[in-house]
Amino acid sequence: MSDESVSTLLRRASRSLSECEFWVRHIVWEDGALGPLGEARRLCDEAERSSDPEDAETSGTLAVLRSTAAAYALRHCVGATVGCDFDDEDGTLPDGLSEHDPEGVSRPLAEEAVRAARAALDVDPGDALVPLHLGHALTWVGDQEGAVEAYREALRRDPGEVGALSCLKHFGAFPDDLDAHDRRSWDEARMYGQWPYTAPESHGSHGFFLLRVPYWMDNNNADHDFVLFASAAEACAHLDRVLNVVLGDGDFVNGGLDEEDDEVGGVVLRVHRPGRPVAEYDLTARVGRATDGVYHVDRSGLPLDEAVENPLPAGRPVRIDTRTCFASPE
Repeated sequence: MSDESVSTLLRRASRSLSECEFWVRHIVWEDGALGPLGEARRLCDEAERSSDPEDAETSGTLAVLRSTAAAYALRHCVGATVGCDFDDEDGTLPDGLSEHDPEGVSRPLAEEAVRAARAALDVDPGDALVPLHLGHALTWVGDQEGAVEAYREALRRDPGEVGALSCLKHFGAFPDDLDAHDRRSWDEARMYGQWPYTAPESHGSHGFFLLRVPYWMDNNNADHDFVLFASAAEACAHLDRVLNVVLGDGDFVNGGLDEEDDEVGGVVLRVHRPGRPVAEYDLTARVGRATDGVYHVDRSGLPLDEAVENPLPAGRPVRIDTRTCFASPE
């Protein structure tokens, strides 16, 4: 099988995990996460069989994807079967396995999540995703010392990782120098969405294009889809397709994607270059409808032909602030 086909399998696995992430974040008490979780694992196995064993980049991406899958499997079990809280920002209950799962239903999944995270820990030393997975799993099994170490590693990789900050606060291991980064208390900063440790430049060692697309899940609840691309042109093409499927004959603003709505926000393209400031383009006002009724994005002034240094490997998820971002489906 060609390298392109392996890349496609990795991207498909990433998108399946994106669907799984939606379920464990919003509707964890149902089993909607299990289908995409199984599909992601099947695609990872197929990609591994079809790839060169000496291909370190593919092997690394597979390790991160499998760590993510193991983390979501544990999270679903804890939420749906055990009935305990488990999320990215606050983690889970310390030693919840002993306290709330006397039958040990979640034990095999917790042990697998720890193994998978440790196997992927050094794949991308600039991203906080895997240390966060490890910290949550160790919290659940009662290894407080290991969990604190993992959360501190996540924070070292990305000083803006508020999930790690929150979990360290629960363990009484809050960073001593937090006040030096912001005058307000951490709780106030969190309330207003202004994180004390947010860095002005892109974290991590890879470059990528990140598209944020807001949408309404129902009449009262909004969310965003965060999608990774290799180029701005690919991001705009994806947005064109999304707009025409989702909006149809509706109006862009009145349909719920209003740039003035603080709860939802607008469509944004961000360019992440290692060690450089993040470039941001607000695409909300660029959306229009041609005479034939088809929606499109005005691409003028966008870095359509720009390449980024050390591009993110195909299918590799990354952690940005409070969200895990996944590859585009194309």
